[in-house]
Order: sequence, then structure tokens, then C-alpha cells
Amino acid sequence: MTTALAILICLTTAGVSTASADPGGPFAPNVDQHCAMQNSGSGPMTTAIPVDRITLNLETVRYPTTDSTITAIYTISGSTKTATATGTFDTARKNATFNFSVSNPPPAATLTVTYQVWVHGVYYSNFVSAPLAPCTQDNPSYVDASTWNDYVNVTGVSQRCETVDIGVGGRHAYIREDVVTVNVGHGTSYWPSWYAGRSVWADYWIVGQTTYTSGAPGVFDSDGNATLSFVILTPTPGAELDVLASGQAGSRTYPGHSWVTIAC
Repeated sequence: MTTALAILICLTTAGVSTASADPGGPFAPNVDQHCAMQNSGSGPMTTAIPVDRITLNLETVRYPTTDSTITAIYTISGSTKTATATGTFDTARKNATFNFSVSNPPPAATLTVTYQVWVHGVYYSNFVSAPLAPCTQDNPSYVDASTWNDYVNVTGVSQRCETVDIGVGGRHAYIREDVVTVNVGHGTSYWPSWYAGRSVWADYWIVGQTTYTSGAPGVFDSDGNATLSFVILTPTPGAELDVLASGQAGSRTYPGHSWVTIAC
């Protein structure tokens, strides 16, 4: 690509903006929100406050995954609350996922998540807007996944608690581990044959982490389903666990999403 062409594309795409996700564009965004309660403070001053967990999953549809830089930003109307995260596209999954946490989200506000992508000399910017989730003390389990597609679904998450001995030389040292099993299924939009034999991944994020942790890879069976397992060492009991599945169908990689509480 020539420098002149790169500048032309940059000028053409930089001003593009719509009020909702553009699944036919060069990058396909999915945004959802999940209400929870989170402890604030320490000791006798600890209090539980409502929090909105915001997830942005971004898939590259038209461009290679290499040589990419992504900046994700959220803003809230009438509020100074904002945050920025950066990342790159995963070369196998063809996507990137970002999580934000908004404590005490203001009522009746609008959430805007902006994503800026630099890839192979091309700059693209767009955003997704939606009502901010009404997370309050009385509404701690609200979920808004209205912009999240259903091409891949996390149909179940189970956990098995174990204690393992990691000691050496006759000395014992025990740690807890959480064996997480994730069931992933195809959505209603495609036939199972579109998924059969294609790659699928289960990754996870725990509150406090900056990025997702790679969980387990696998493949869809002939029915368009997959079962994947991974292990979390020394888990924090009661913490929120965000399970993200990425499944391939056709030329695309679609996300599936589920929140559970760590049981171990």
C-alpha cells in the first residue's frame, strides 16, 4: 500500500461513526453490560457498591490480525467517568476483548464505547451507544446483551474444586484449584455443519485482571457443540468469573459470553 493510499483511507474512515454496531463493517463490535456488587474499602469500613461490568468484543472482518493496535474508550453522558484500554487482535481468534468496571453508575445515562483501530497503515474509528445499565443495590443482576450476537453461545459452566500437592522432595505444599468446564454451542443463525470441525476457544477474565487469560482450545463436533476445560490456580472464592468463548464459522469468529461466581 502506498503512503498516499494509506492517508486517503485514513481520512475516509476516521470520520465514520454510527449510533450502533455495524456488523457489515471492517470490524464487528459486540458490547454487553452486567450488573454486580463489589466491595469497596477495607476492614470495618468495607461496603458493597453496585458496579456495571462493560465488555467490548471486537472482531476484525476485512483486515489481517497482524500489525494491529486497538484503543477502546468508554464515556457516560453527564458524567466524568471514563477509562481507556489498549490491545491487539489475537492472530488465531481474530478478535480482541476489553472489560471496564463502572462503580455506582449514574441513572438514566447513555453509555458510549468508542474503538479506534490502526492496522496495516489504516485507521478506523467507530462507536456503540446504549442506555447505561441500571445497576443499583436493588438491581444487582441486570444484564443487557442487546448488541451481543447469538452465533455462538456459552450454554453451561460447571466447576470442580480440588486440592493438589505441589510439594517436592517429600515436603507437602497444598493449593486449591478450580477446574472449570465450559459447554459451547452454535447459535440459531447457522446450521451445525458451519461449525463442525472448526476451532473454538474458552478464555476467562477475573475482576482485577487487565487482560483475558487463555483457557483452552478445541473444535466443534458434528452437532456444532464443544466442551472445553481449564484450571484456575488458587481461585478467590466468590469472585466473578467472566467466561468468553470464541468460535469459528465460515470466515468469521463469533463470541459467546457468560458470567459465573467462582465456587472454590
